[in-house]
Amino acid sequence: MGILTIKNLVFYGYHGVQDFEKELGGRFEVDIKIRYPFSRCSSEDTLHKAVDYQQVYAVVKNMVTGRKYHLIETLANHIAEALVDQFDVDEMTVVVRKKKVPINAVLDYVEVEVTRMGKQK
Repeated sequence: MGILTIKNLVFYGYHGVQDFEKELGGRFEVDIKIRYPFSRCSSEDTLHKAVDYQQVYAVVKNMVTGRKYHLIETLANHIAEALVDQFDVDEMTVVVRKKKVPINAVLDYVEVEVTRMGKQK
């Protein structure tokens, strides 16, 4: 078993509860952790049995930039479900970070994490 990590993908999206967040948008960061058996691809050293991270990137980009969500929880959940549906994996973890949040506080970011199991065979 192995873990493929794609760290700190950055996108500009229009997610949030406040109207100005949906109009002005903001920066969102996404981490992906994919657990699957590396033995299925490493024995032949071929991409077609691996999880292609260019395709993972394309799915995540489409989810973050293609639609507006009120909650980053919903965004993370939709990303995880889309990735589990498209790729043959044992487990998928998605982290979404929002750097600028409209609350009266000093903080680095707000982050949510979602884990989904792959399809049972």
